[in-house]
Amino acid sequence: MLFEMPRELRGVSSKAPPLDPQLSASLSARAARIAELRGWPPRTLGSVRRGIRILCAVHRPGEPIRASTITQLTHTAVPANHVLEVFEELDIFLDDRPDALDAWCEEHLSFLAPDVRAELDVWIGILRHGAPRRRPRARATVITNLRSILPFLTEYAGKYTTLRQATRDEITSWLADRPYRAYDASALRSLFSTLKAERLIFANPMRGIKGGRVAIKIPASLTADEVESVAVAALQDPALRVVVALSGIHALPARQIRSMLVEHVDLPGRRLDPEGLNRPLDDYTAEAISEYFAYRQRRWPNSTNPHLLITRNTATTATAVGTFWMDRLVKELPVGVDQLRQDRILEEALVNGADPLHLAHVFSLGAKASLRYTSAVAESEAEQEPNTR
Repeated sequence: MLFEMPRELRGVSSKAPPLDPQLSASLSARAARIAELRGWPPRTLGSVRRGIRILCAVHRPGEPIRASTITQLTHTAVPANHVLEVFEELDIFLDDRPDALDAWCEEHLSFLAPDVRAELDVWIGILRHGAPRRRPRARATVITNLRSILPFLTEYAGKYTTLRQATRDEITSWLADRPYRAYDASALRSLFSTLKAERLIFANPMRGIKGGRVAIKIPASLTADEVESVAVAALQDPALRVVVALSGIHALPARQIRSMLVEHVDLPGRRLDPEGLNRPLDDYTAEAISEYFAYRQRRWPNSTNPHLLITRNTATTATAVGTFWMDRLVKELPVGVDQLRQDRILEEALVNGADPLHLAHVFSLGAKASLRYTSAVAESEAEQEPNTR
């Protein structure tokens, strides 16, 4: 119990003698190796070492060093995220950072009765971590499902002591007025079918309730003005030009663009190989990536980040750029990354006779996604046919 109290770093000097000199020297050497690998500038390495000295001044030999303690270094102008990288995978490091999804659940679901919350936690746990014959879902999917059922829980679960009390009539009545009935019904179906499978409820109140089909948005081509605006904007920013090329020519989704590695680009061989797709590299994309490499080398000459696109914050790490950065990058465009991608797939569908198998092969699309684009082409062609009556 002696080392359970979190440490307070305010007022601790980096010039104070370390309580564990051996650990301090070891961490300083480890920071130097990481700095060389990541391309940290000397100033960053110096700040990290200062943070290490502050931590070692208040931690005795063998005492765990918590992530929550390290994050306090931000108040001393030390890059806490870099210090955390030094400590990761070490036995003395205790990662006590709160899970963002757990924090969301605590904030929004605290009003529920204990048994209802426990039942909900079982469902959330299976969504997050999977189960036999059930694969885990992405964090975004879990949040989407929770947001879908939260209004139902807010309206009805206040009078429940357990979700066994939920009735078919209540669910049907609630779904009737929902603007996104199909999505909400899908989330409730997932919840109650899971609880039934785990034998936490006796009957599934969603059985037989149809939520209707999810409305499928038909992709639309970009206008000439939109294409011109995107092309002009891309000339002003090397990173934006790469994003436009990868989405508008190769139809890569934002996730693949953000996670693309430098090793996925073969400029001499004129190939692009994101996640094993192995595509030919066109002149526009090759030129855009070449110019970006030159820009990157000028801006961050020491960066060893393996990702193609980097920022000031990721240049000295091994992480990919975030969604916020990409959203801000394309903010001034008349269309987003997904619309650029859709336009490229529609163009391919028009040129090759709206063959869903061809689209699936070229762009690694699923059957439903391919049919969305072929349907859009068929609908467009039908509208353009002259009235023969």
